Amino acid sequence: MTKKGLLFYILLILFTILASSALSHALPEFRGVWIDVRSIPNTRDGIEAMVKELASAHFNAILVESFYLGKTIYPSSFLAQQGLTRQMEAFALTNLDPLAVFIESAHQHEMQVHAWFDMFYVGLNQPGELLERFSSWRSIQRDGTVGYKQGKNHFYWVCPLHQGVKEFYIGLLIEVLQNYDLDGIHLDYLRFPDTTVADTCYAQDHREHFLLQYGVDPIAIDPFTQPDVYRLWNEYRAQSVTNLLAEINARVHEIKPNVILSVAVQPRGMPIELNPGFLQNWPFWAENHYLDVLIPMTYSSRVNEMKGLTFWVNTFLLGNLPAFAGIQAFNLPDIKNLSQMVEFSRLAQFQGSVIFAYPYLNSEIFDSLKQGPFQEKAEAPSRKYLNSLVPAEKVQVVRYSHPNPRTIKARFIQEEIQVDGLLHEKSWENADFQNEFSLITGEGLASSQTTVACLFSPTHLYVAFQVNDSPSQNRKITIYQKDGPVFYDDSVEVFIDPWFSSSFYYHLSLNSIGTQYDSFSRSGPSWNANWEVAAQEKTNGWIVEIAIPFSELEIPAPQPGDRWRINFNRTDIILGEFSGWSPTPGTFHAPSFFGILVFVK
Repeated sequence: MTKKGLLFYILLILFTILASSALSHALPEFRGVWIDVRSIPNTRDGIEAMVKELASAHFNAILVESFYLGKTIYPSSFLAQQGLTRQMEAFALTNLDPLAVFIESAHQHEMQVHAWFDMFYVGLNQPGELLERFSSWRSIQRDGTVGYKQGKNHFYWVCPLHQGVKEFYIGLLIEVLQNYDLDGIHLDYLRFPDTTVADTCYAQDHREHFLLQYGVDPIAIDPFTQPDVYRLWNEYRAQSVTNLLAEINARVHEIKPNVILSVAVQPRGMPIELNPGFLQNWPFWAENHYLDVLIPMTYSSRVNEMKGLTFWVNTFLLGNLPAFAGIQAFNLPDIKNLSQMVEFSRLAQFQGSVIFAYPYLNSEIFDSLKQGPFQEKAEAPSRKYLNSLVPAEKVQVVRYSHPNPRTIKARFIQEEIQVDGLLHEKSWENADFQNEFSLITGEGLASSQTTVACLFSPTHLYVAFQVNDSPSQNRKITIYQKDGPVFYDDSVEVFIDPWFSSSFYYHLSLNSIGTQYDSFSRSGPSWNANWEVAAQEKTNGWIVEIAIPFSELEIPAPQPGDRWRINFNRTDIILGEFSGWSPTPGTFHAPSFFGILVFVK
């Protein structure tokens, strides 16, 4: 071989090596998908084809629903010993162990398998076998009912305050770790239900224990007149979840040191002030390393809203723990949104993403991901790698509020305002109009600005919005019925906390034609009020005028010198901007970050 030929051969080898390495993502990155029970094929061939399909799209991790409604997809001697069904009937009938097949097939494709456990949610429209066997574990509402109704369905949960619940889940997890070569354990529903629809864990023994410890029966607590005791009751319940996770973390890594423990969390799941959230204190979990990785469910069909939720998460995660972004694949206006959200999770310094869920994926989405953020293959991160990202010293969350909150004045007027959207009364000329609305994504001021002002009379609070935007024909208007999701249109919103609780609030929202939505943070949209609104077009936008009777808020009329917490927000669909008068990190629903409304003469 000539020297020239040898040089060409060497260069060809180097090019091949470099080209091959370029096919792999530089750093480990988690690319997971949740596979729900209903999507699991009931044949080995079906599971193997599913895994191959995901591997071809450059996914590297599968979170397979392994415990759902109190039953396992795999044969469980532990459940049988508890007097429960050994395995879900659909898989037992075909003598199939789906978890074993997923692990075998995925490992052949160098993919991880994480067993996904639905924890406290155990019954849909009936209590289910688990609660029939252990009826004392039932999560009882404040009114004494078992479970709760939401929409057309009735949901049943176990209460984590029961010692037996803790022992059950630890036993269940120990078994699966000992019997399967898993890469991870993934916990879902490790929380309480949405407190706007269910206020739970009021069993007699729990009430008596709290009464003995704090001198108050929790069923008698009024959060507005007994805020300190209500805060203790929230902490008491949240601590039961934290204690269980801490125990699971210790036992999991005692048995399998390399297994990754993850938890799906609601971004706004932690208690803040008197707001219980989902009693899921994930910032504290991250701070104390009670898990290996957090998977916040940053679900939205709108890219900038998802960006906002990641900003909220990072505000309180503070780098204490790695995180994978939970991304929704359903109801997307454009399949490209999914790729954009995956890309943004990287910019937000998340170590990967998990897509919810397999039923919403199709060949179009697979192609979009493979041509975009999943173009190169990536190695799934190991527990050792994830732990290497954890700071040597934890960073403590010290504040859930602004040190110097923004303030706006509501001037007192004797006259009643004619609500017509014209703002022609002289009183509005002297109002404290303010703008400088900030983006909830933390990217500075909104490019599409809004101005707001307030007035008050002996009977009403008046709010005026002057909204600058594009011509009306470009504005999104789809909601025409009261209490429809007007916030998915071009809209403005008012959040009112008349108790200065930094926790509870009324929520009033309307789109540019005045379609109304109202709710109360403790009961959701079932709260309804009679308030007046008018919207008018202007040359470069629109004007909104609102009149809110104090009687509808069930509070005395304020006096000069009184202060409320308040915020004003705006959604601009064309620009994809979500902005607020008082900056809130990532979401409008952040009452501890609201500004202050001062009533003056």
